Order: sequence, then C-alpha cells, then structure tokens
Amino acid sequence: MAHPFQENSLFALIAVSDAYTDLPEGHFQLSDGTWILPHIPVADNHGIWEEWLGSIRLKHLTEANLVLLVEKPSDTPHFFGDEYLRLSHHLGRLFYLLHLGFGIDVSEDAADRLTGFSVNGAPDIKSVEYMPRFYRTQGSSSIPIAQDWLEDSLVLRSGYGEMASDKTQFRRIIRGLDTLFKGKKEESGQDRLHQFVRALEALVLPKQGKSKKQFVRRCQTFADVGDDAHALFSEAYDLRSATEHLNRWDKAVMSYRKGEREAICLQRTLQMERLACDAYSRLLRKPALRDHFRTDDAIAEFWKLPNSQRCELWGTRLDLTIAEQS
Repeated sequence: MAHPFQENSLFALIAVSDAYTDLPEGHFQLSDGTWILPHIPVADNHGIWEEWLGSIRLKHLTEANLVLLVEKPSDTPHFFGDEYLRLSHHLGRLFYLLHLGFGIDVSEDAADRLTGFSVNGAPDIKSVEYMPRFYRTQGSSSIPIAQDWLEDSLVLRSGYGEMASDKTQFRRIIRGLDTLFKGKKEESGQDRLHQFVRALEALVLPKQGKSKKQFVRRCQTFADVGDDAHALFSEAYDLRSATEHLNRWDKAVMSYRKGEREAICLQRTLQMERLACDAYSRLLRKPALRDHFRTDDAIAEFWKLPNSQRCELWGTRLDLTIAEQS
C-alpha cells in the first residue's frame, strides 16, 4: 500500500533494512508529525523509482522494514534549496539520536536517505545518499526499536536543537556528542572505547596533569559501580591512553590473567558506551541540568559544587555493576 503523499510538498525519508523493531502494524505518526512506515512509501516499486535509483539500490530499499518520513508543504517543490537541506538534516539528526539508545541494532548495511518533492501526490526523487553505519559493541544486548524509543529521540533532538541554536555556548558538549557518535561508527572495540572515554572527558573537564585522577573521581557522579569504582574507571582511562599513544590496549590490563584480558577490555568498552549514552541523553532531556554545561566556566563551577548538591542535580546514577551479555 502506497503512502498518500501531500499534494505539493518536499519530503525526506530514511529507509533501514533488517531493523529490530517492536512497533505497531502499518503506518503511524510520531508526535511531531514524522511518519513511521514498514516499507518504502510507493506502490510501484519497480517503475520510475528503478529508473531513478537503479535495480541494486532499489532492491536494498525494498528490503527496508523501517522508514522515517517527513513532509513539508511547499509552493515551489521543484526548487532544490535550503528547505530541502533543513528537512534532510532534521531527519538525519533524529536518526543519529536514535542511536543514543544503548543496544539499538538497525542493520549490517547503512540506511538510505532520500529527498524529493511531491506534485499532485506523485513523489519525485532529488537526491539519494547512504547514512553512516553504526556498530554495536560486542557483547551488548540488542533491544528492539519501539514507539516510545522513537518519541524519546524527538525529545533528544529538541534538546540538541536548543544547544545548537547558540553558536557561542555548549560547544564542548556538542563536540563531545560528536565524539560519542564517532565511537559508535568504529568497528574495533579499542577505537570505540577510546572515543567513549573522550566523550566523557568533555563532561568531566579534567585539568592537565590531573586528567586520570579527576576522570576517575568525577565519573562517579554519573555512575554507581559499587566498590570497584577506582579500578573500573582507572582501567578505562588507561585503555583510552594506550590507544591514544598507539599501543595495544591490553597493555593496560596486564594485571589480569592472559585469558581474561580481552573480556575485561570489552566489558570496559560496554560500560563506557552505556555511561556516555546515558550522560548525554540526560543533558539533552533536562534543560536545568544542561545549563551547568553551557561553557567551560560553567562546567568548572559544576565540579566545584559540594558532592551532595552535584549528585542531586545529576539524578540517580547509572548502575554499571551489571555486565552486559549478548
């Protein structure tokens, strides 16, 4: 069944194959009007779309089981200008922020993003591109994409938009979030952990010469790790440093038996990913908390607060005492 496109509009869609989902059947809309579809929104999959896209690209699109679609009415839908770019970027940001949900598993292939226009309800494609591929850390649980997860991603996008609207503030946090997404695009566990720890460092704001000590202590505001807090965060930081200096990461865990080292490295990677995702999600969801991270000076003042006040502002700490298992 084809999606009923608006009479005269611009559109952008992202089509994902083999997404692990738990969604209502059929088409439905999120609270901001984004359509969620179980397939690409055309009935004639092998007509004009094959002419535009080619048979191989079209085959990939027809295998999509999760499609995000946005439309915007337009008096000049044929004109490919800034409105197209804004619509495409806005949807792309939603796709990125969907991946802040730890454990998302969309596909082994990159998703496709299409933009185009509709005149009299007939869609016409203007551009096609692959979206970046995001990997899951080995050993992480795969969680289905649900409607509430999609709705929460809208909240995260709204928070990001508020941060990005003022180019003079939140620059460190935006760079940290970009670093987190770089980590999710890395296939190697070593490179993933390196970026996840760097993303957390953006929030911790450690002083030169005290980086490890402050990272270990300040991360305990974010996470509950029981009696092993010092060892866990020390090892994570040492693994990050080994990668930073182009060394093998297992050099940081030589105190463990040889057969345990790889498992420890992967466990630290999972824990740092979960923590980074949780920390940035909180900042995007909570404007009052986010205010304490507007500038480097504001972050420094946050870390000068009494521990009890700082922990109250942050909220319930993430429990990292339970290891993830696939």
